[in-house]
Amino acid sequence: MRFSEYTTRRIGAFLLSMLMMSCTSLMGPDTKPGIALFEVGKYGASLEHYEAIIESGKANGEVYRLAYESAFKVGKRVTAGKYYQEAIKAGFDSDSLVSLATNLWYDRALFTMGSDDWIEGRKAAAQIADLAVDSKQDKFCNLILAGKKKFDRGAHKGLWDAISDYSKAANFDKNSGLPYFLMGQARYKNNRTDYDAALEDYYESIRIEPDGSFLKQAKADIKRIEAVKKKMNAFWGK
Repeated sequence: MRFSEYTTRRIGAFLLSMLMMSCTSLMGPDTKPGIALFEVGKYGASLEHYEAIIESGKANGEVYRLAYESAFKVGKRVTAGKYYQEAIKAGFDSDSLVSLATNLWYDRALFTMGSDDWIEGRKAAAQIADLAVDSKQDKFCNLILAGKKKFDRGAHKGLWDAISDYSKAANFDKNSGLPYFLMGQARYKNNRTDYDAALEDYYESIRIEPDGSFLKQAKADIKRIEAVKKKMNAFWGK
């Protein structure tokens, strides 16, 4: 039996369509649009893409993992927790998921502590302890929180101990300027005439992390301390 050229083309197109559908099924849902949105900071739109896949019933472990990260970034912690559990149920690698969650909570801990939101900072640190106790992130947060507690008490020896805690924390994360920002605060609170030591820590915090969440406060503190230093140097004729 011979087919016309038109019929042959139709059959070829149909077979190609079936092949593409089969390949799409094997490759899983298309996550590329969501990933592209996430990479440019459009976390809400990224989450919407993954949730559309979830609602269609075609989600796999990778989709739930991506949805978890997007939901976390957009601030939907309850929704993020749900997708975290769904990713595990769907067979996504648990070690990889724990590592991702630890880093997300650590970033939040750094941001909130640097923003002087210590209630949220402690909550984030508690999540890190649950996920990865004794990890570098956990040790860093424990030392920062221990130093903050001593700083708040304000005793002379306690302030030196706070500086020691912050200094130890810096060893666990060379990329964070937070310990130096806090050391600057503690040094100045401990001795308001030792301007240079405090300023050195403040400037180091900005050098290490020029876009840290503590930046605005660090600049304000620097301006205030330098103004006092200038005034006192003029008074003493220096």
